[in-house]
Amino acid sequence: MAANKKREILLRAYLGFAFIFLLGLAIIGRAFYIQTYQGKYYRSLADSLTIFPKTILAERGNIYSEDGRLLATTLPTFDIRIDFKTTYLHKEIFTDNVDSVSLLLTKMFPEKNARQYKSELVAERKKKSRYYLLKRNVTYNQLNEMKLWPMFREGQYKSGMIALQEDKRLNPFVQLAKRSIGSINDNGGVFGIEKQFDSILKGKEGTVMVQKIAGGVTIPLDSKEEIAPQPGRDIYTTLDVELQDVAEDALMRALQHHAADHGCVVLMEVKTGKIKAMANLGLVKDSTYGEIANYAVGEATEPGSTFKLASYASMMEDGLITANTKVFVGDGHYTVYNKTISDHDKPETPELTVQRAFEESSNVAVATLADKNYSALKEKFYKHLVDFGFSKPINIELPGAAKPILHDPKTWSGVSAAYIAHGYELAITPLHTLMFYNAVANNGTMVQPYMIAIVKEYNATVDSTTTTVLNPKICSAKTIQQLRGMLVGVVENGTATNLKTDYLHVAGKTGTAVISQGKKGYTSEGKKDYRASFCGYFPAENPQYSMIVMISSPSANGYYGNVVAGSIFKEVADKVYSLNLNMHKAVNEQVALENKMPRIQKGNSADIKNIYAFLGTKVNNVNTEWATASTNGNKVLLAENEINNQTVPDVTGMSLKDALYQLESLGLKVLVSGRGNVIKQSIVGEKISKGMSISIELK
Repeated sequence: MAANKKREILLRAYLGFAFIFLLGLAIIGRAFYIQTYQGKYYRSLADSLTIFPKTILAERGNIYSEDGRLLATTLPTFDIRIDFKTTYLHKEIFTDNVDSVSLLLTKMFPEKNARQYKSELVAERKKKSRYYLLKRNVTYNQLNEMKLWPMFREGQYKSGMIALQEDKRLNPFVQLAKRSIGSINDNGGVFGIEKQFDSILKGKEGTVMVQKIAGGVTIPLDSKEEIAPQPGRDIYTTLDVELQDVAEDALMRALQHHAADHGCVVLMEVKTGKIKAMANLGLVKDSTYGEIANYAVGEATEPGSTFKLASYASMMEDGLITANTKVFVGDGHYTVYNKTISDHDKPETPELTVQRAFEESSNVAVATLADKNYSALKEKFYKHLVDFGFSKPINIELPGAAKPILHDPKTWSGVSAAYIAHGYELAITPLHTLMFYNAVANNGTMVQPYMIAIVKEYNATVDSTTTTVLNPKICSAKTIQQLRGMLVGVVENGTATNLKTDYLHVAGKTGTAVISQGKKGYTSEGKKDYRASFCGYFPAENPQYSMIVMISSPSANGYYGNVVAGSIFKEVADKVYSLNLNMHKAVNEQVALENKMPRIQKGNSADIKNIYAFLGTKVNNVNTEWATASTNGNKVLLAENEINNQTVPDVTGMSLKDALYQLESLGLKVLVSGRGNVIKQSIVGEKISKGMSISIELK
């Protein structure tokens, strides 16, 4: 009985062992089968889950000013990481070089000492960290230097060094023309040129194979499937950095002085339409202004008095008036149906010429004439305004161009012609106004404003912009001549005499428009809100530049266009004048030069001889380094001027360069005032002592 039971137990045990043995064989066989016959499939499946292509962004193109100064560029920075699993395969490389690497790290990045760097490197290696972050925001030059260090110069697979690039967009001039240049984020351009030309600037993306490791982190792999990205193209704008800086600075000070809400300045070349400066500043908070919107392009508002030029142009072109036509303005009030239009000041006389009415910015004069001539011929007035470019958005290379509001004449009321004539019941951008004034300055030829000059790829021009004529003749030469005379009159005798100078003649028109408060009309709690502007060109006799200045909601120190906007116009125009010698008046008088040889009193003998040789005059030789020159008619005689090293020499008559050289070589401390040649010195002939000081005066 006991023996049978024992055999039964052994049988069961044998059967169990046999089952386990057979199961093991089956597993081994299955593993062998998978490894041998299906291994390639499963390895490729694993690779497909951990190794995959990753997009590489191309280097974004730069944006330049017209003279080649950087306005926006991309600066690559790098995160340096180390795969310590790799360094375990090459233990001797790590151990032999960790001290040297730690010392070099502390020299380049001194926020940690060498001991701290080594401690971290050793600790991370013990943990076999696959993606240890060594340093963020490493520059391109720093990276190249690090690649030459011990250990890192062995390459990625022996040193474990991984450099991951991240491109940062920078504006070297910070806020200068910020709204026009634009900005980018992860989704591409958000405004300005960066947005409008994003496809050109961003280039073509590439790909690189990466492997996903622990923690979801990916590391780049060397692969033949890598596709290098193609850099973006560079854009050269028409902007002038110096003029842009002057415009923004003048605009900023005016906004702060007048406690205004926002404003803009646009400077344009008359013949070409090139925009040389475009400044846009708006109130951020507490008298702080920034480029928060492009008001010049994107804000359509009632233009006010600057629009009167277009109204007079329409009537002159239709043969209804001339600059000498007289118009009755009475006491400065005119009623159309139940609406009364008023002048700011009582007119000089009850009757004014069109010229004088424009100079004094009479609302009544232009409203009276428009009501009389166009109330029954609205379509005629409307057609002129369309021809003047006031019905369509301006096709400029910036996003967000506002659509002007110029209603169909079929919807006009009985007062519309009179109100439109002095800049109400319509809305246009400052750039629309400038484009029209520029056409007047350009003898009637209307050109399209533009900001992109050329596009380059690898420093070769692939595209360029030329002047586009929108309307070869907005009106007749006779009308243009009268309009230009009226604009000159505003500065010479009218509302903008504060812009009058002897050296630069300006032509233009002031504007002081009342801003609509929506349903509240043109007043809010009894107060009016104003928009001051000045639009014009210079020099008046030969226009080269046109400009518009607009300031919205000035609440301190005045609100009139001549004061608020005109001062900015003058400051920018003066800067342009100072930089442009072609704009200066030619000197008609010939300056008679005296028939005398110029005299060089004292100096280096070799320099004196070179100067007279250039003038075609021979001089005698002297044996000393320093000489004194005397002239007699066309003859020059050099005399030796020996220097005594013991006493203070006489340096009167010398240039500052020669005087400093002589005095400082003798150990004297020299104090200089004035400029030119030395006319006085505090010490002469005295014995030189250590630490002696001398003052020299130049004139």
